[in-house]
Order: sequence, then C-alpha cells, then structure tokens
Amino acid sequence: MSDPVVSPAIQRPATRSLRGQSLVEFALVLPMLLVLLLGVADFGRVFAAGIIVEASARNAAEAAAQEYLQLRRNSAPPTSADYDRIRDIAFATVCDEAERLPDRTGAGAACVSPAVGMCIHDDPAELPGYGGCGATTASADGACTALSGWDPGKPTGRLPYVEVRVCYQFRPLFTALGNLELPLASGINLGSIWLQKDRSFSVADY
Repeated sequence: MSDPVVSPAIQRPATRSLRGQSLVEFALVLPMLLVLLLGVADFGRVFAAGIIVEASARNAAEAAAQEYLQLRRNSAPPTSADYDRIRDIAFATVCDEAERLPDRTGAGAACVSPAVGMCIHDDPAELPGYGGCGATTASADGACTALSGWDPGKPTGRLPYVEVRVCYQFRPLFTALGNLELPLASGINLGSIWLQKDRSFSVADY
C-alpha cells in the first residue's frame, strides 16, 4: 500500500497592511467633516442669536413707547431728562434681553455690546427738548449700518411710534478657532457676521 500523496502548502503572497492607507484617508476626510459639523453648529447659533436680537429690539421699542406714552399723558411737556430716561430704558431692555448672547458686555443702559440706537417718531412740535434720532451706545461699529440714516419724522396719518435698532457682532466658530487650515493649502475664516434688527412700537394715544 503506497503512502498518500500530500500536496505542498500553497504559499500566498503576504497581504499589505491597510492601516496606513486608512490613516491617510481619515486625515483627508477629517477637515471636511469638521467644516460640516462646525457649519451646522454655526447655523444654529446664528439663528438663535438672530431671534434674541430681534426680540430685544421689539421689547425695547415697546418699553420705550410705553414710557413715552406716560410722559405725554402728563400736563407738563417732557424735558430732555425725560427723553434721556426713555433712551436708558430702551438700552437697558436690549441689554437684559441679550443676556444669553455670547460676547455681551456691560449691563443696563451702559451695555457696550450689542450696540443700540433709538428714535421717537412724532411731530416736531410735540417733541420739546428732544435731542433727535440716532442716540446710540458708544459701541456702534462702522459695520452697523442700521444705526445711521434716521428719519425723525412720521408718515401723515400714522400714530407716533418708537423705533429701536440693534446691531450685534456674531463670531462664528471658525473665527473663534482662527484660520482653519485644510488640505491643499486652503483655509477658511468666515470673519464676523453683523446681525442688525429694526423694530418699531406705536404709541397708542396721549
């Protein structure tokens, strides 16, 4: 009886390790994923900040209009000190409403950021002692175009109203991280986004 024939083991070529290739692919994809995630996060943050800025402008206009209404109901004409108080009420309301905003600085009427402007729109004869439109906080930046170009009058037939404008500098995460370097020597830096809102509130009657 002959011995069974045993075939020699087939020698397979050694497989290359794919770890190096996976690491390179991950390094190429990671910046793009980071940009996507930060972009989604920034979209949510700027949307929320826009809502806060808009609400602060609306509430400040309402508070200032209510104060102006109370002054006009008095027999004595409002003085410049009365108008300063209305302005301070508007500024303080914006600052209080903007408490949840990043980079908000200051408190009350001395709030530095966001920048605020206020105007009372009424007939000039009804505004003795009023310093005019455009009173703003000291932080008004040149990029805050909404804080200029005021029209102090009011359209014929319209009730008097108080207008409040708010300008806020929103800093995206890309800016907070500095220039984000991507492959192929490209980079991203979005800079600041200026959120500007303008809201009015009518003075119902005197």
